[in-house]
Amino acid sequence: MSKTLCQTCGDVEVRKFLSLGQQPSFHFPANREEAENERLWPLELGFCEQCSLVQVLESVSERILFSGDYHHLAGLTAGYHEHLQGLADTLAGLFDSTDGRSVVEFGSNDGSLLDKLAARSFDVLGVDPVGQVTAAGSQVVKDYFSSTVGAELAATRGKTDLVVALNVFAHVTNLHDVLDGVTSLLKDDGLFVTESHYLVDLLETLQYDFAYHEHSRYYSVTALDEAFRRHGLETVKIERIPTHGGSIRVYAGFAGAHEVDQSVIELRELEDSLKLRDSMIYTRFAERVEQHREKLNELVRFLKNSGARVAAASAPGRAVTMLNYCGLGPDDIDVVSEISPRKIGKLFPGTHIPIISQQELAGDNQPEYALLMSWHIADEVITNLRNEGFRGTLIEPLPEPRILER
Repeated sequence: MSKTLCQTCGDVEVRKFLSLGQQPSFHFPANREEAENERLWPLELGFCEQCSLVQVLESVSERILFSGDYHHLAGLTAGYHEHLQGLADTLAGLFDSTDGRSVVEFGSNDGSLLDKLAARSFDVLGVDPVGQVTAAGSQVVKDYFSSTVGAELAATRGKTDLVVALNVFAHVTNLHDVLDGVTSLLKDDGLFVTESHYLVDLLETLQYDFAYHEHSRYYSVTALDEAFRRHGLETVKIERIPTHGGSIRVYAGFAGAHEVDQSVIELRELEDSLKLRDSMIYTRFAERVEQHREKLNELVRFLKNSGARVAAASAPGRAVTMLNYCGLGPDDIDVVSEISPRKIGKLFPGTHIPIISQQELAGDNQPEYALLMSWHIADEVITNLRNEGFRGTLIEPLPEPRILER
């Protein structure tokens, strides 16, 4: 069997600790014929004992995962819009003047952040393989960000004050090539600002559902430090933020260009105390994942055997991992509801459960139960469901499956 080497270190073997079975990508089949031809890949996680990077062992090309009618729209939820407003204010506050400040965002998605920054007098540009001119007219280069793209933008537009990557820096296939692109594009005193899910939160709250092929890596500060170091960058500030069930906003610049904030020191000390390079923490995590699958299956099948109908509310990427790993298909989950027009009327990846609108879920023929697949934003989802008229009982799947009181 061939060895898998760490995506950051390059010469250290990764230790496998969890298998989540054969998993699809997040292309939602439009019909049964597409569903029959759906591709699956093994989803296995390992960790590097040198830099603590948790990573997918077999990567799927980003040109397969991020192409066509990509499923995710960043600006679809009110809570995330508020988050982006706050981020735009924070980034604007980094500068004393509004004159000449510039930002390039790669993985800009629907341009929600670009437009907010443009409204704050930034010169903005997005880079996204499925991007397009935004609602407010911000320009987007339709390409995968890389060293080549970074160098071309630096040559044609000049270097930039900020490079921003929100929930995409863990997605890129070639980490080092992307970081080469970042360093070629940043001004000497520029900042690379990323938001990524935080390994510590994922481990503590059993978020195995956030493991999927789009996420090649699961970052700790320790792992980011090592990746940045290899490209002449260093972490200078970190903010823990609640998005996606627990994330970190990381500011990095060229080594020595900025004062290192106390927040960096504190999180490094936290991670040292948690022993993120020790295999035991990952062994325990894998055991808890297996136990969770048994508990969730037991609950859903108990409800079905009692004659109840069970739906799944929303179809985020993390839901694909959970339902497929737990083996919950059309015999267990009657329908999946959604608010995204890109998913309604299609079939759920892997399990091929029909996807209906949230309106239909809350209509006359309501199921008795609904499993909250976007459990990490449960308050917002529950409010929307109740406002829509859903009267059924809700189930929160993680960290422990539990029926919520009305």
